[in-house]
Amino acid sequence: MGGMSLLEAFGVGPGSMVAVVGGGGKTSLVFRLAFEAQERGIPAVVTTTVKFTRPAGQPMPPVVAGRPDRLAERCTAALAAGGAVTLVSGVGDRGRMLGFEPAVIDGLREAGRIVLVEGDGSAHRPFKAPAAHEPVIPGGATHVVVCAGLQALGKPLDGRWVHRAELAARLCGLRPGEQLTVEAMAAVLLHPEGGRKGVPAGARLMALLNVPDRCEGAAEGGLLAETLVGGEFEAAAVATAHAGIVYEVKRRGMVSAQTAHHG
Repeated sequence: MGGMSLLEAFGVGPGSMVAVVGGGGKTSLVFRLAFEAQERGIPAVVTTTVKFTRPAGQPMPPVVAGRPDRLAERCTAALAAGGAVTLVSGVGDRGRMLGFEPAVIDGLREAGRIVLVEGDGSAHRPFKAPAAHEPVIPGGATHVVVCAGLQALGKPLDGRWVHRAELAARLCGLRPGEQLTVEAMAAVLLHPEGGRKGVPAGARLMALLNVPDRCEGAAEGGLLAETLVGGEFEAAAVATAHAGIVYEVKRRGMVSAQTAHHG
């Protein structure tokens, strides 16, 4: 297997708890990281503090529903049986899977496993700004990966492309409907009330700049990644999450790594 995996791009390994927040690519990323971990023999747990939708056309570990007080036990049993598990508290409207309080998820972290947590929603929009109640990140998170879909670049800053567009406009200084530029996206992602909101002290802050199939804007992804690591982000990967293809990774203080990996 050549090239770089998403696990490597984000420096994720046994003992990591990864909270995934923001816009496009979140659900794809948590399930892809679980699949990559399973391939390497690392137990992987996928869960959420909010709710998520079953990923279309993507492998997903078996779903186990459990009560918060029995969750750690059920998790251990499920991992022993299959190496990866999707933990939920139940199923809600439109078939969405429901999650747990952050403190419950903190109890799942163990040295030998990877825990992957979806920490907010974006109403299927590629870009977003968080509302007052978002994101919901467990205090034990070692990594926070903020996602942004690059198909939003160059599009109007409105509800078709941006979840909570008015909030995003306020954070980046654009008026609603103006064109979403690299600079504007960077301003939202770097803002303490934007991409940096709710990140626990000591967690490694990273970005997934997601390239869906046939997306324009990937070329500008490298520039956005560079801007983020020039700010508060430790690393930013331009990648297609659902396919596990990493095009480019920028890291703070390092020359960029460029690769294309088809997993």
